[in-house]
Amino acid sequence: MSNIQYTIRNIPSPVDKVIRKRSKQTGKSFNQTVVDLLSLQTFGTTEISEKTNFDWLFNKKSLDDNFDKAIRDMSQIDEKLWK
Repeated sequence: MSNIQYTIRNIPSPVDKVIRKRSKQTGKSFNQTVVDLLSLQTFGTTEISEKTNFDWLFNKKSLDDNFDKAIRDMSQIDEKLWK
């Protein structure tokens, strides 16, 4: 997974207090607590990977099998085109 960095400004004081409190309670760093909260809010879990997608949002295994196949096909690198 890539290490993307953010700078977030204008955090309300109550939000900061809750994040710091949760950080102390869990024994995790402030940064890891923020990453976990963002992951939890975005994907519903803190266990994410590069292959995490948004299918869970629609409560289905796949939105459309043909669409998924087309995306997989387009994700293949054609070695001839890169020479």
